[in-house]
Formats: sequence, C-alpha cells, structure tokens
Amino acid sequence: MVTKRADLEVEVQEIFEHIDNGNNFLLSGGAGSGKTYSLVQVIRQVIEENPFIKVACMTYTNAAVKEIEERVNHKNLNVTTIHDFLWDCISNYQKDLKKNLIELINDSNSKISTINNEKVGLDYYDKLEKIKYDNFLRVADGIISHDEVIILAERMFKNSIKLCSVVKDKFPFIFIDEYQDTQKEVIEIFLNHLKNSKKKSIVGFFGDAMQSIYEGGIGNLDEYIGQDDKLREVQKTQNRRNPKQVYDLANELRTDGLVQSHSNDKNAPNMDKKSGEVKKGKVIFYYSQEEKNEVVKQNLIKAHLWNFENNKETKELNLTHNLIAKKAGFPNLIEIYDKDPIVKYLQAIRKYIRIISFVYDENIIVEDIITALKSVIVSQITSLGLKSFTALKFIENLKSLYPTKESRVQSLLDQIKPIEDNTIKEEHKVLIREFKEETGITEIDFVYQIKVMKEIEKGLDVKHIHLYNSIKKEKYQKVRSLFFDKDNLIDDKKQNEEDESKKGSKRDVLIKFLYKIQFSIDLYEQNKFNEFLQIIDLKKQEGEGIITFKKRLKKIIDDLKLKRNERIENILNFVNHTGLLNSHKDDRFNKFIVEKKYLYDKVKEVSFSEFINLYNYLEGKTPFSTQHKTKGDEFDNVLVVLDNGKWNDYNFKYLFEKSGNQSVLERTQKIFYVCCTRAKEDLAVYYYGINKTENGLIFETAKEWFGDNLIDVDKL
Repeated sequence: MVTKRADLEVEVQEIFEHIDNGNNFLLSGGAGSGKTYSLVQVIRQVIEENPFIKVACMTYTNAAVKEIEERVNHKNLNVTTIHDFLWDCISNYQKDLKKNLIELINDSNSKISTINNEKVGLDYYDKLEKIKYDNFLRVADGIISHDEVIILAERMFKNSIKLCSVVKDKFPFIFIDEYQDTQKEVIEIFLNHLKNSKKKSIVGFFGDAMQSIYEGGIGNLDEYIGQDDKLREVQKTQNRRNPKQVYDLANELRTDGLVQSHSNDKNAPNMDKKSGEVKKGKVIFYYSQEEKNEVVKQNLIKAHLWNFENNKETKELNLTHNLIAKKAGFPNLIEIYDKDPIVKYLQAIRKYIRIISFVYDENIIVEDIITALKSVIVSQITSLGLKSFTALKFIENLKSLYPTKESRVQSLLDQIKPIEDNTIKEEHKVLIREFKEETGITEIDFVYQIKVMKEIEKGLDVKHIHLYNSIKKEKYQKVRSLFFDKDNLIDDKKQNEEDESKKGSKRDVLIKFLYKIQFSIDLYEQNKFNEFLQIIDLKKQEGEGIITFKKRLKKIIDDLKLKRNERIENILNFVNHTGLLNSHKDDRFNKFIVEKKYLYDKVKEVSFSEFINLYNYLEGKTPFSTQHKTKGDEFDNVLVVLDNGKWNDYNFKYLFEKSGNQSVLERTQKIFYVCCTRAKEDLAVYYYGINKTENGLIFETAKEWFGDNLIDVDKL
C-alpha cells in the first residue's frame, strides 16, 4: 500500500509538489534538521509511486552510501559515491573517453596534462585497450583518478546529448546528498547539461550551505535557484539534535537567512521527555592569555560532570592534526610526516622544474640541478624588475605594473603591511594567494616558492644537515619521487571503534604494517581469536598441539606488549623473527624500504609506544578529533578549542571581531558552525591568547553569543 503524502513531512510534501510540476529541487536544512531522514522519505515514496523505475542516489563517502542502503533496501535504488556514479556513466564509451581525454590534455586551460605539459596526437591512446579509473593518475597509461573523472565526465555530458538521454532513461530520478561538498562541474552536469536531452527527469539536492567546509565544493546553489527551468528551494528549519542555546548560537552564525527552531516532534532527540519542551542546554565561553587546555578540561569535569574518558559522549575539537598530536602523544611521528625539511626542499625543486620547464639529464645530481635552477631564477627575478625575494618589494612592483586593477584587487594590496627583512609573515600568505587568484599573476607563486627553498636551505639544523648533504649527492632521478605528508600517517581516522574505514586510505605501507601489529594485539586481548588467527602469519607447526600453539602465541603477545617502549625497528625485527607477522614476504613493504629509505630510517627510531598512541587516535579511542573530521557526527558534550594552528585559511580573531579578509572569515564561520552544532547537550568554546584590555571586540561578540557564561581561565 502506497504511503499517503499527507503522512509525510511537510517539507517532503512540498518537494513532491515540485516533482509533480516537473521541477528540480533543493532541500536546504541546517545541522541536525534530519536531511537524511527527508532524503530517505523521498526515495521510498518515489519508489512506491513508481515501482518500475530506477532511482540513483549519490553521496560523498562510502560510509554515507552504506547508511542510505541500510535505510532503503530496494532493488530499484542505486546508491553510490558521485565519482563511482559518473564513472559508471561514461566508462563504457571508450572511444569518446579517449577522444575527450586527448582534447583535455591538449587544452591549455585544462587541469589534465602530461608530465612535461606536451601536446599529444589524436592517436595517443590507439594502442591502449581502455581508459581506467584508479586511486592514482598516470596520463600516459590512460589511468585517471578522482579529480579527472569529474573533469572528463563534465566534458562528455556537455558534448553528448546521447549520453544525457541514456542516463535520464536509466535513472528518471537522481538525488544528490551533501551537495555543498560537490564540485561545480558535477552541478553543471545535472542542472545544465542534462537539459540538452528532451527526456524527462527529476534531479534533487539535499544539503546545507553553511556546512561547506571542504576545499573544492560548490558551497551553495544560489545561482541555480529561481523560476522557469531553475531549481526550486525547500527550507527545512526544524532542529532535532541541538538544545536551544546551541541552535540559538548556530542561528547567529548562519549567513543565508535560514533560522532554525525546535521540531514539533515530541520524540525528537533534543526534546525533554518529561516536560515536552526543547532542552535548554549550556553554552560556555572560556578564555585565557596563555594556553591552559587542561585547566579548562578539569573545570568541565568537576563543575559540569563531563567525562573525557568516554570518547563517544565527549569530544575535544581542534583545527588540525598537528594541534592534537602532542596532546594525543604522537608528536615525533607528525613532525616526521608533516614538517620534514628535506621533503619540502625536494618539493620546491620539483615545482621550479615544472614552472620553468627545466630540461635535465637523468644522470644529473641534485646539487647540479640546484646550481642550474638558481641561475634561471636570477634571470627570472631580474626580468620581473626585482632585486630581492621580499614579498613587499614584489607586491610594490606589481602595484606599479598593474595600477588599473579593480578596486577589490587594490584593497587586497592595501591590507598588506610592511614586511621586515626577507620574511613573509603568516598573515600575508593568504593575501598573496588571493592576489594571484584575482589577477592570474603566477609570478607571485613562483617567487614565493623560490623563497621557501632558500629558507629551507639556510635553516637546516644540525640534525638534518647530513641528510641534506647526502641528498645533494644523489641523482635527481632517484630522489625526485621522495614525497610524503601527514595523509600517509593519519588518513582515514575513525570517530569510534564501530565506524567502518573509508576505502582508499592514503596511509603508507609502513604505517599500515605497524597498524596491523597493534590491531593483532587488540584482537588477541579482546578474545577475538578467529579474527586474530586470520590476520597473523604464524601457523601451528607440524605435530604441535593446539595447547602448545596457544601458549607460544600468548608468550609472543606478552613479550610484544613488554616491548612497547622500544624503538619501532626492534618491534619490526621481533614480529618478523617470531613469525607473528612477516613484512619480508610483502613486495610492497620491501619496495617501500628501498624507495623510501630516508623516511623508513627516521620512523624506525621512534618509540613504538608513540605509534600505539597514534593507533588509538586513528581508532577513535581518544577524546580528540579535528574540526573537519567531526562533520556529520554528534556528541553529548563538545569542547571547541580555537587555535588557527598557523593555518592561514582560518582566523578565529576575524570571526569574533566580525571583520577581516572575507573569504577567510566565511571559511572560519562555517567550520565554527559545524563544530558548535555537534553538541547534543553542552557546548564549551575555549579561546586562548586573548584578554579583555586588548581584545574588546572579541569579548563583545562573546557576550552577544554566550551571554554571562564567560569564564576567565586565568582565575580558576
């Protein structure tokens, strides 16, 4: 029996009015409004009313795909990530794939190119069986990755009415969840290119513009909303998650006019079951001149009964992994993967080679490349009319070269203060990048990157200088691929142990193997022996009894636990020697040690106990999370620590003073909004490095948002 529309949510009923009129739609809902619930209602109703058609639903992560599949289990529903859906649409058209990919390679405005930016002939892929989609990009072999799938699909849909018709025939209803994180090319496909086909279809979007916190997402669909053949917007203003004080604060942060109030559903999670009223909750603003994070946490524990030991109920949110690493106990590992000067140096060299199309012999050593590059750099700088690498002089030079640029560009220039000596201050880097974006002047990036290389070369400390000297003597062909960053260490962090890891983790082979070691210990301690035996390499010997085998296993695990404070190299030797796990049989591991010897030599000296701390963080066993990773989650109590962490894309001072660089302010406001709306009961915000005398505007805003709940940590 078909569900009556009158029994559906009011917003869903409004959506079906637009569907009946043949209009595409957008459901905009604030945090905690139940957008996924609405999506599920729409899908179920569409399938009930149209039992013989297929529905496509796209979302951003594999975890979200799994959630929707579990809530709507139907053969006519196709739930995928956006990348997988688009690849499924275009992958069978290999002739067109090759043709369009070649056109993109030869298009100077395209982001797809060969290694040397060379143009290619129309027969470039004639000997290739087919174009493939993988986790990496190798243009010469016809292998494209995530970003290229989007670009290539957009071009193919734009150029092929037939492709648009095929997709519309197959999926008369297409729904896209978390639209704000979707690239503009995707929106163009579904709202502009599909219209080239006369076939009928409905496209629906679900999301929240205020939660567009990831780089590359479209953010909002304002330019597509309107009458005629434009998108119809439906706003969902109820809040089912947050107590009143939290969603009142969230309303202050919103910039799109959507104002949330509590749900009419008495059974909503944020409703008090006894009184039938929405929970009030608490919002607290802590501040201090110096960093006193532990004092704040102790106050929350004693005065408000928070339990930081329960990571499912209570979370501390920081902007970056770097800010968390010291608190969570893995500072050396994050420093190796994120701040290695030799890697940054090689990155700089590689970037200059690409920028100036420098041609080098495969036998040339790094030192000779540096010498040659510096010669080219000097001539480039001279041609720009510069005498030094200072950002100030370069900006002043651009002022004289481009005196008629628009006022917005000029205002960016006016914000740049004098820069002393040869340093580029952190707060100027965003302005420099924005100036580049506004004007298209790539020399800024060129000069700034040169400066980075010079500073690294000058600033290498004693413990790195021998590594630097050894790198300089190597053939560039051998060391040019030496690259790693913190994604190779911390990618794929869970919020709790039950979360399923996303596909395609970027962790490197070494970290994955260390992870396997600690995971096997966990399985053993949790008495999950079947899983434990499946993951280890050690097998029962011929003639060995099961009891003897178990005793041998127990001794190995006990000895391994006793070694937790020893160097990682000792742990690797131990598991290989005992046969518990065998890294030597893994070609990827052996290749890693050869190709990434520099990285391996640094990591193997770190204590295994530090890796255990990292493992616990990755497994969601700590109360810490980054502010980006927590999106979509919810916790009873949330502590938001306001520290930019030297990340120029964010500035909490701008947020509270309600002024400053507009794009940075908007980005900061959105991440703060996402953080605050994770709280189901209480929210605490801690801002250190401020005082009432010097930061009056900050305290005016704090008073406006938090009322009298302002606590001076220095007086606790």
